Parts: sequence; C-alpha cells; structure tokens
Amino acid sequence: MRKILLGTTAVAGAAMMTMGVAQAQTAPTVRVGGFMEITGAFINDDNDKNVLAAGPRTMNRQSFDFRNEFEVQVFVTGKAANGLSYGAVIELQNDNMSGSSGANTGIDSDEAYAFVSSPTLGTIRFGDEDSAASLLQVRVPTITGMGPDGNWDELLTNRAGTRNGNSYILSGINDGSDATKIIYLSPQFFGFDFGVSYAANSGEGERVEQGATTFSQRNRQTLTNELSAALRYRGSFGNVGVQAGFGAMRADAPERTDAGAATSLQDVTAYTAGLALTAFGVTVGGEYTWGKYTGASVGRTAVATGRDNSKHYVLGATYTMGAVSVGGYYGSGTQDNGPGVAEREQRVWGLGAAYNLAPGLDLIASYNNLKDRNGPDSAPGTNQRDASVFYTGMRLAF
Repeated sequence: MRKILLGTTAVAGAAMMTMGVAQAQTAPTVRVGGFMEITGAFINDDNDKNVLAAGPRTMNRQSFDFRNEFEVQVFVTGKAANGLSYGAVIELQNDNMSGSSGANTGIDSDEAYAFVSSPTLGTIRFGDEDSAASLLQVRVPTITGMGPDGNWDELLTNRAGTRNGNSYILSGINDGSDATKIIYLSPQFFGFDFGVSYAANSGEGERVEQGATTFSQRNRQTLTNELSAALRYRGSFGNVGVQAGFGAMRADAPERTDAGAATSLQDVTAYTAGLALTAFGVTVGGEYTWGKYTGASVGRTAVATGRDNSKHYVLGATYTMGAVSVGGYYGSGTQDNGPGVAEREQRVWGLGAAYNLAPGLDLIASYNNLKDRNGPDSAPGTNQRDASVFYTGMRLAF
C-alpha cells in the first residue's frame, strides 16, 4: 500500500507541476562547482598508543598528518515552456575511498539525483540524496572543520578489539545516508517549509548487488522502508534571525544477516529538534536528538532486542565580524549497551576560527576534544578513549 500511495503521489505531483502559462524554454545548461580542503593536524589519541609493533606493543602512531579532501559538483538545470524547472545534480568525491594502493584517492559518487521544481508547488528529487529530515534539520552552529562530527574526526583511527572505535556518535539524523529515494520539498509559506522522503532500502546507485558483497539489496539485510519527514521555520523578529526545526525518521530493521540467518533487531526510529538565533553577528543554538538506534550515525543501525534508546545534545555559538569568524561547541551523548552493561557515554567540545582571505578561500583552525567511555572496562586503549585534534588548513569553494 505504501508503494502504491507513493507512486500515485509522485505522478499526481508531477502532473500538477506541468500546469501553467507558457513561458520561454531554457535548454539544460551545465555548471561545475565544488570545494577542496587541505589540512594538517596534530592528533593525540589513546587508540594510537602501542599499536604498531608485533608481539609486545611498544610503538605509537605518528602524531601529525595531512589530509586532502575534494568534491566536484555538476549542476544541470533547464526550464520547460510551462515554467517548470528540471535538472540533475551529480557530486564526485575522494572522501574515504581507497585506491589500489590504499591511498584514499579513489573517486566515487556522493549524491546523484534528478529533480523537477515549481516555485508554487515545491520540488521532487529522485535518486541518491540525503533524506528529508537530514536536508531540513537545524543543527548547532559551528565553524568549518569543527563540530561534534566535523572533518577533524576523520583523522582519528579505529582500533580492532575496542568497543568504541568509531570516533563519534553525535551526528546529524540519517548521517551519510544517500540511499536511492524519492523526496518532496515544499516551498516556504510564512517562513515554514517541510519535506518527506521514502527509501526502499539502503542500496544506492546501480543495482542488482549492494557493495562488494554478492547479496541483493532486496534481501532485507539492510534497513528497509525508510520514511523521513521534517518541518522547518526560518524568519526574523526585529533584529533577531530565527531557525527552528523538527525531523523524524523510521525504518524496518534488517531481517537477515549477510549469511542469511534471522536477526532479532528492533525497527529504527530517530527524532531531532534544533534552534538557532542570530543577531549582531552572533549565532547561538543547539540540537537534541533521540531514538532507537546505535552506532556512529543517527538512524543508520538497528539495536538488538532489550536495548533502549540513544540520545545526545549539542550547544554552540559563533561570532562573525567582517572576514573573521570564531566559535565553540559542547556536546554529550549516550547509547544503551543492553541489560546489566553500562551505557556508552561520549563528550565532545571544541573551539575554532575561520578567516575569509579571498572570495571562496578560507583559512581554518580548530581544537576538538573527545572523551569516550563504553561499557564496564575502563582500561585505556580498550573501552576508554581520550582524543584531541588540532586541525588547521585552507578550504577553497568554487
């Protein structure tokens, strides 16, 4: 029934969008944009201690490293005679994709979707794209590279045998989910807009198989029937700008493991609320997220029967004066480990600054600190983790 309703809604919406007064057509045009971020960092992480030597571990990882990330975005836009806008967005990235040498220089697609849009009826997107809740969420204000799940965490490593190898659990809702889906985004009415989306499963791109494995994405081995919705307000009261939002998602849990065995996982739910206020160059705000999920990304991994909710909050502020921006944040989150086992507790905070050296060119720097406790074992390097990253470099947007 859900598929029938979604199909009917999409067809009806597209038909409504085609009605209008004849206008001048515009053939599709192509524009290329993107960004490049080149940074260096000093890292102090418990997971880097005594890891490199065979036998008794007596060597530490390097404490300094460089990082180079880029994304190239292709925008295709056109306009029909009835005023309907249409096109596609394709994003190519090197983010965490290893080449044959393990050099993280492989290229893959991030988002890739087509769209049709009407200024009065809204926009429909179809393809590999974030969920409606992710697109419209209001998050804590931060500086580039900083934040509870900012780029700094990608310089931290996982370590086999630890319960908390993932460096963060305070992410945005549906973080990193570009599953192929259909999305509706409304126009703005009196400051309000809303969106809804549906993904059949976690697969993206071409079918039939998912990832490097040999199973079909239709085998119910990932989240399925993911529904997402969000409501947002953007406006001002006097000199104070206001952003507020609420988002939610739910998905059926995987029914089978990769080996085909039945699972006992709970369906995933996640909710998020955010508020940000801006006046005289200062923005203050925060987010609160909760639900039945686990892992690094909110709403992406189901929890076993008997485990309870996860939750986190983040508060932050930024100040902009001319070309200079400064900011800071503090966040705390917990995830249930099941009956009789202490919860995972994580605390993060950071301070940062950015300087706009030229149009599109920013110099950035931040210090970010992580404290992670997961379960009963408090020995350093096992279930206890302390890490800090001083992160600096440049970001070019084009």
